[in-house]
Amino acid sequence: MPWYDKTTQNMEPKVKYSRQQLVSMLREAKPSLNNGSYQWAVGGMLKSGGITRTGFGEYMVKEGDVLPEYQPVYSDLSNELLNKVTVKFPYIKFTIFETVLLNEFLNHLVAQNTIFIQLEKDTSVFVFRFLQEAGYMNVMYKPSKKDFNLYWASNCIIVTDMVSEAPRSANHPHIITMEKMLVDIYCDKLIRSTYSVAEYASVVEQAMKTYRVERPKILRYARRRNRAAEIKQIMAELE
Repeated sequence: MPWYDKTTQNMEPKVKYSRQQLVSMLREAKPSLNNGSYQWAVGGMLKSGGITRTGFGEYMVKEGDVLPEYQPVYSDLSNELLNKVTVKFPYIKFTIFETVLLNEFLNHLVAQNTIFIQLEKDTSVFVFRFLQEAGYMNVMYKPSKKDFNLYWASNCIIVTDMVSEAPRSANHPHIITMEKMLVDIYCDKLIRSTYSVAEYASVVEQAMKTYRVERPKILRYARRRNRAAEIKQIMAELE
């Protein structure tokens, strides 16, 4: 598969792109090339039928070639938490991740679920107290790895701070995006302890084959978590 096909898959359906916008997307995907190579890649995208010309200097992706956006299928408990926190704290930014979401991509499945609620800094403690008062069991607030291993139980709820500049969905701001998930499962020491990290590269590969994933978002967030070089190398080895 030509390297530029991934850019085609990441284009939004029914959206017109200028040639310069396509070149910018290609440059983000493979920044080491010269301008002529990006212009050639646009031609390759046209020749392969991945995009069509809709006007002078305007292009649109052929809808059949677009990968779907990731939509996590949450457990009943996670959906309940999402709804309750949203109602109680309507203006707080937060996302929910649960480890059983990884089972879509893993060979060695996660048998016991752990739910992570990540909130903007200075608000997480209020949500933690709210969940305690609401009667939820096994709720931990920013635990160390030692405490996590000591007190963990199935369906444990972990309340932590959200790392700034995390990728978030514009339409569904509280569900986790694929870009955020792929970085968090590599960088977060607690999440890393819940699955076999040896399968990380395979998870990335399966996710990028199945869903629309924006590599620049992954790398920007990975840079914020000081792991950009490592994750970039892993993605490069999958090409």
